[in-house]
Amino acid sequence: MLYAHSLPDHPETDWQTLEAHHAGVSRLAADFAAVWGAPETASLLGKIHDTGKRSDAFQQRLRGRPGRVDHSSAACLYLMRQWGEEARPDAGRLLARLLAYPLLGHHGGMPDHGAEAAEGTLAWRLYGARARDVPDWRAEGCAALPPSMTFWRELQALMCLEGRKPDPFAVSFLLRMLYSCLVDADFLDTEAFCAADRAALRPAWPSLAELAQRFAAAMSERGFLSGPEVPEEHLHAGAATACGSEERRAAIATARRYMLQCCCRAAEAPPGAFSLTMPTGGGKTLSSLAFALRHARAHRLRRIILVVPYTSIIEQNAEVFRQVLGDDAVLEHHSNFLHPEEEREDGDARAALAYKLSTENWDAHVIVTTSVQFFESLFADRPSRCRKLHNVAGSVIILDEVQMLPIPLVQPCVAALRLLTRHYGCSVLLCTATQPALMRSACLADGFREEEIRHIIPPAALPPLFRIFQRTRLEQTGVLDDETLARRLSGERQVLCIVNSRRHARELFLLLEESEANLHLSARMTPHHRSRTVRIMRERLAAGLPCRVISTSLIECGVDISFPVVWREKNGLDVLAQSAGRCNREGEAAAGRVYCFTSDKPLPKRAAELARRRQAFDAVAGKEDPFAPDSVRDYFQALYAACPSLDEEGILADLRADNPPGRVPEHFRFETTARRFRFIDEQTESVIVERGEAAELIRQVEDGMLSPAILRRLQRHTVQVYPHELELMRRDGRIDSVKGFLHVLRGGQGYNERLGLDVALEQGLPVADLLF
Repeated sequence: MLYAHSLPDHPETDWQTLEAHHAGVSRLAADFAAVWGAPETASLLGKIHDTGKRSDAFQQRLRGRPGRVDHSSAACLYLMRQWGEEARPDAGRLLARLLAYPLLGHHGGMPDHGAEAAEGTLAWRLYGARARDVPDWRAEGCAALPPSMTFWRELQALMCLEGRKPDPFAVSFLLRMLYSCLVDADFLDTEAFCAADRAALRPAWPSLAELAQRFAAAMSERGFLSGPEVPEEHLHAGAATACGSEERRAAIATARRYMLQCCCRAAEAPPGAFSLTMPTGGGKTLSSLAFALRHARAHRLRRIILVVPYTSIIEQNAEVFRQVLGDDAVLEHHSNFLHPEEEREDGDARAALAYKLSTENWDAHVIVTTSVQFFESLFADRPSRCRKLHNVAGSVIILDEVQMLPIPLVQPCVAALRLLTRHYGCSVLLCTATQPALMRSACLADGFREEEIRHIIPPAALPPLFRIFQRTRLEQTGVLDDETLARRLSGERQVLCIVNSRRHARELFLLLEESEANLHLSARMTPHHRSRTVRIMRERLAAGLPCRVISTSLIECGVDISFPVVWREKNGLDVLAQSAGRCNREGEAAAGRVYCFTSDKPLPKRAAELARRRQAFDAVAGKEDPFAPDSVRDYFQALYAACPSLDEEGILADLRADNPPGRVPEHFRFETTARRFRFIDEQTESVIVERGEAAELIRQVEDGMLSPAILRRLQRHTVQVYPHELELMRRDGRIDSVKGFLHVLRGGQGYNERLGLDVALEQGLPVADLLF
């Protein structure tokens, strides 16, 4: 009898047989891949993935013999041997080499093809030194496999993108999706046998049908679904009303209802790519959810995935979803999320664990996550990141603030979105007030074709809609030095000033007089500190008290706050539009004032992208309404054309260079791609500021109470710094390492309650920090 898994303190008769494990994984993997048309191939992978466990070496390891045993190579050799004896052995061996990527990587990660002499590569494992050391897996006892042509026929369409020629990116994406099916099925079957109590905790999420009913009830209660259909001509009358008037407020309500109705109508259209261009304040979050729920039910899609660029937005949007769908409906997957049961001392650990289990493979029906988590998973190589990918298939994917896609990665991101819509049953909703130019062009060769994207809001309706929500007047002031700017800001009662760098924010803030009315906001402050500062801002604004804020760009995304006056240092048009969204947000005044200024400080050496954004803004700055959809389109076209590459890491270019046209591609760099594809390319370290709650949590960790809940709570008290900055503070004697991996700023030395972390102690240590 051959076994796949043992159980401690149980006789061998209780162990899981290899046959049972292979059957369980095969069945699950086939179910996962059936959604997008490759159940036979996924079933095959599950049926043979642990063939190497047939070896005496592995069976003895189960019985206690120490050491590692290669049990993943045998499955590849199994395919090579069986299909190499077919009438067309070259085709069989080629398919075996392709399927070797997920088979070899089902524990450690999918490898690069590489060279035979390079340790860890696919070539080394199939043909190099490692291939000669594979333990004997009793090949003569293995059953015959179906012919390779059975699987070629199933996979052929999924390998192509345009026409019938295999596309390297499409093939690599297919292999990653097959890998996802295999590793998730392997994890789940192993968990069901080895940790049945844990497996039983996996929650049953509310169905989309039930969520649609909850949504309809919540929207009806708010009066959002009532009222007659709004004809387009009513929008033109609303656009002629004065900002701040009762007529304009009525026009805004009418416009929101019109856009919601457009979303509900568009939901009946077949799955594919959709754009939802809505002015700021138009109710994008609820309208996009209305579309997604109706669309998913109309076309039997399985889940809704909201993808948001920043955690500052994600928490806000997830809360909106919960308000209309229920607290039990939303799987929130990002680093800052703490399950409510984890926050309580007497919390239900089982409930928290059940929630965490769903984040592993996204088995919920409504998921809210970050752009980093979503896109980096699509280009990942490790089981922990990839096992959720098969559950992305057959989903409605809402990309909020889609203009925030990193320019160096726009090309591969769009290529992945196109594949999800063409082959994997997804609908993609591109949501923003500033729609980027993602259509195919000279600089975006892999962009969407015009006919691939359906516009939910009719283009003819956009000009009056944007005029209805126009609440600000833009003025360009030219170059200003900091002293002049500080005087202008000091002369305002309530004003927000946003600059491009943390250093500039600090220097400008120090020019203002020290007053409780003057506030600073930057990423040098902990999330806890920033939240407290935003709360103070809101309180002062609501009470009509003086409130002058100097901030970096972090206030632009997702912070629901409104100032009568906003100053913004020159940047891109999309950035300026985000800043304008913090001005006169609810149309309280006739027109908020937005001033765009240029600092007299020279641009940093690494500010090439900022320079290109400014140049692209200059191309549309003279238009009557630079925030209108046509202006935004022209801005992004100018910006993309000015960039050296929209695939700066060569993700797609390398695939095509490694695989000449006219042949089925087989040379892939999965490990290298995962390393290169990073939304945030600058490596930073987290420093915990040991004050208040963080000091108590650190004491608990030092006493041996280390837990995921404590680590997540500590995230609220961290600041991200560059490695050289961490080393500087370590040399100053301010940093201690706890448990070998937590960097702790002891006593919060150098952390300023107004400015946040002072890495170089430019302001000196506060007197309180010098007292012992």
